[in-house]
Amino acid sequence: MKTVLSKIASPVSFAEMPKDYAALCLRYVPRPLHDATDYAAACQAIEPLIGFEERLNADQADYLEAVSSFIEAHDRVRVKWPKSSPAETLKFLLDQHDLSAADLARILGCDRSLGPKLLRGERRLTVDHIRILARHFQVDPGVLV
Repeated sequence: MKTVLSKIASPVSFAEMPKDYAALCLRYVPRPLHDATDYAAACQAIEPLIGFEERLNADQADYLEAVSSFIEAHDRVRVKWPKSSPAETLKFLLDQHDLSAADLARILGCDRSLGPKLLRGERRLTVDHIRILARHFQVDPGVLV
């Protein structure tokens, strides 16, 4: 069965989203994604729920999880993420969280001079650093390797 964007219900706000799983499925049935049209439809289906995770009821949370899992599976197989060095990834994470090199050193519990050295690539992350940073930024440790 092919998903067609024109058959997806028009975008709505969070307040207008159905509250029960069956009604959510009437808007868009969670299923594996096979092409860009399927991907766009899945993203459009969950867009009104994104950012309201604390306010979702159990059915809405389950629906968001179901559709998101298909989107993530599609991304794992089809999206080619650019390779970056651990230092570039670390710079990105710090920038996204509005943190400095000094904050990095504080997170790692080490001397203040280590943060800038890590970001310049003068020092490498240790396994302990990677564990601490992955936990702090809630990312897979593999992104820092």
